[in-house]
Amino acid sequence: MERLHLPHFLRGGRRTARLAALLASAVLVAGCQQELYGGLAERDCNEMMAALLQNGVDAQKKTPDGGKTWTLAVDDKQIVKAMEVLRARGLPATRYDDLGALFKKDGLVSTPNEERVRFIYGVSQELSDTLSKIDGVVVARVHIVLPNNDPLAQVAKPSSASVFIKYRPNANLATLTPQIKNLVVHSVEGLTYDEVSVTSVAADPVDLVSAAQPPAQKSGGATLVGVLVALFACVALAAAGGALWWRARKHGGAGGLAARLRGGVGGGSANAAAAPQQAGAR
Repeated sequence: MERLHLPHFLRGGRRTARLAALLASAVLVAGCQQELYGGLAERDCNEMMAALLQNGVDAQKKTPDGGKTWTLAVDDKQIVKAMEVLRARGLPATRYDDLGALFKKDGLVSTPNEERVRFIYGVSQELSDTLSKIDGVVVARVHIVLPNNDPLAQVAKPSSASVFIKYRPNANLATLTPQIKNLVVHSVEGLTYDEVSVTSVAADPVDLVSAAQPPAQKSGGATLVGVLVALFACVALAAAGGALWWRARKHGGAGGLAARLRGGVGGGSANAAAAPQQAGAR
């Protein structure tokens, strides 16, 4: 049985349809995702992605350099909600300096005043890092004041510290204020309990969507994607049909197309039937 071969112009129309579908898919993918953060560590990226997915935000992570850094992308219609969710969770987490890094030997000689300022800053950073580890804390800052008292002065100025904490609305940190003050007092030389002030502020509540809801209730993104896919599919089919019509017209119109199809099929059958007759005549 002879194999049926499509005319060249029909094969060209099929290639056009494939190209149109590929282009439509590329445009759709590029338009749905928007980079939210870049240059992240994988741990931070995972924490942010988990927080977004738990609250109904479609998020994806990618690495442009083989795993050294990561980028977080979300649906372009959910950027505002994604920023609100991350802000309420205190993400990405703040990176604090430690005393070891601040006093690392780099070959440069520092003045006593520079060493003192660096030490105060390092203690503040380490205390802020410690307080940020408390469950429910979104942001923690510790400001330390160590006056440079004159050794000959009769009255020395006391040291002081102020602590700022932003916490999640569902967290109760009021009962932890004495423990926080004790932690700071025992971390700074010459500091007394009464010279430490703690200011706690609740973060703004965010209208978060429960992760237990069906995907259709979380966002209209899935519906929008479906509509766009159908639209691009129609465009691809229309482009393929237009290319097919133009090529058929170029090769003799619709009648020429039908004749080519009939000739391709009927010609093979006629040749196959004529072969036995010629053999009998001989």
